[in-house]
Amino acid sequence: MKMLKLGLIGLGEVAQLIHLPILQRLGELYQLAGAFDPSPSVAAAISKRWNIAKTFDSAEALIASPDIEAVLVMSPDAYHGRHARAGLAAGKHVLIEKPCCLAPDDLAELTKVAAAHADRVAMVGYMRRFAPAFVEAKKRLPSKGDITYVRVRDVICEGPWYFRQTDGVVVPQGDIPEPLLAEGRELRTSMLDAVLGREAPADIKTAYTVMTGLSSHSLSAMRDLLGSPHRVIAAEIKQGGTQITALFDYGNFTAIYECMIGDVVRFEAGFEINTRWNRIAFEYPTPYIRNMPMMLELQNSSEDDNTVTRLGPFHRDPFEAELRAFHAAITEGGENRTPPVESMADLALFADIIKAARR
Repeated sequence: MKMLKLGLIGLGEVAQLIHLPILQRLGELYQLAGAFDPSPSVAAAISKRWNIAKTFDSAEALIASPDIEAVLVMSPDAYHGRHARAGLAAGKHVLIEKPCCLAPDDLAELTKVAAAHADRVAMVGYMRRFAPAFVEAKKRLPSKGDITYVRVRDVICEGPWYFRQTDGVVVPQGDIPEPLLAEGRELRTSMLDAVLGREAPADIKTAYTVMTGLSSHSLSAMRDLLGSPHRVIAAEIKQGGTQITALFDYGNFTAIYECMIGDVVRFEAGFEINTRWNRIAFEYPTPYIRNMPMMLELQNSSEDDNTVTRLGPFHRDPFEAELRAFHAAITEGGENRTPPVESMADLALFADIIKAARR
């Protein structure tokens, strides 16, 4: 099996707690050939801990290196499009942590570059769509004409409550150059202004950030299962933008999305899909604890009977399944289920939710 020489751009929380432990286990598939982080102290500490072959002084230097075959983009969201485009233009395969891009214009440029380099794999890291329970649910999905109601839910406590009990995160020691920090702030602000308007209130900006972060997993998965909704019937944004409720029109049924980031310790993220007599349901565990089980619940009712079947537990980590799929797409011509062009529908849906909330 071919081993890919992988370069990592960004060595923050997600890299340290999720991707690097999995990549170490997938040593037959990936060689950690290089890494870049704007914090020299983080780059040095993490490269030493995970035996990364080389650190680079810039993302551009890593991308240009002949020792790198594929790039995992984990830089700040506003840089995803820039780094992915550069990687493809340099002949590298790219796996882009979600969101693929913050703004439609940035994403449109990326899709053009991806189309021009169609011999390279460009994949977006929507790992929930690779979870075994999700894949099994998709196989068992009823026809859309039979569906009566769908509920999608992201009611969570953020990651630090969990990972503080299991592992530490190496953070910058004040060594990220101030001009780079200023550039990042300016780039992010300009993208949000382009999408939302310069005068958008803070809660709208926060809600959009929540959608491109947390919600993108569930809403992308919703599209994978059901396609895009006909319209957003209504939406509400509360709690400074951390609570989002949206109602989607799918013709013969309605889907509701509930999102809340709070301090009560819970991780309720999942789907419930109903027909007249049947129900499919599953929930995702927090991604910050490795290999926690997922179950798929199938309920079948009739006028005089009811059965509930639970499939699982599924312990394979969705991030591992995603990294295996990325490798297979490159080395075996496997299906790329999450190309950048598909993310256009996500950004359009986020914009429609914002528009509905502003009515």
